[in-house]
Amino acid sequence: MIIVKLGGSLLTSKNNEFSLRRDVLRRVARELKEGIDGSAIIVHGGGSFGHPLAEKYSLHEGFKSRNQIEGFVLTRLAMQSFNSEVVASLVEVGLPAISLATSSIFITENKYINSYSRNIVEGFLRLGTFPVLYGDVVLDRAMGFCILSGDRIISKLTQEFKPDRIILATDVDGIFTASPKLSSNAELIEEINPENYREILSLLTPEKGDVTGGMLGKLEELVSMANLGYESIIVNALSEGRLKKVLLGEKVKGSVIRGGNYY
Repeated sequence: MIIVKLGGSLLTSKNNEFSLRRDVLRRVARELKEGIDGSAIIVHGGGSFGHPLAEKYSLHEGFKSRNQIEGFVLTRLAMQSFNSEVVASLVEVGLPAISLATSSIFITENKYINSYSRNIVEGFLRLGTFPVLYGDVVLDRAMGFCILSGDRIISKLTQEFKPDRIILATDVDGIFTASPKLSSNAELIEEINPENYREILSLLTPEKGDVTGGMLGKLEELVSMANLGYESIIVNALSEGRLKKVLLGEKVKGSVIRGGNYY
């Protein structure tokens, strides 16, 4: 079994609200169809459907005032719409994708998953379908609500379902020494391990407009999985064929997070 995370920045243009990259989504769906052999869980991020609204209404800070309820409702609606587009594209190429509403599966406490309905996810896997979840605003026992990132979701699912492989498809080649979108001197870090993790962590900062912490938040979740022995890889799925190749087990350009003792 594999877990695949499709980044919001891969499938949408974060600079334009509710902007779906349909051509990218269709190609990614085809590569998933051609590359997956066995069972899979697919998770996608919020991109321009979730992040702008969450930031506008400060949903990542939890429930502070009734004025945020509008943002809560609009964010849920936007993410349901986005998820429907993703699932429809997967079904169109012949994948048995099933949408699972994140807020109906997970409850958090102070932004960490407190409880979730394992039986629902497990049941759909047993039927031979591919559950598709997504980053969204969910109920939080301490904060009222909070943003649950796709990266935190895959971390929890990894602990529960022990996948053979974890693949994160993004719009960049992997983790760099600086943002490759801002610096021409940024260098790709091909491997993260317990020996270089602290140094790499010091190079990363939260990304503006990303309420889930951007690449920094992603790395922290991946390292929590690596500490349990699970290896993952970040690849650039904007590069045609790369996602398919990594699904088929071929060596591709990217950043591998090795399993080991990080703490």
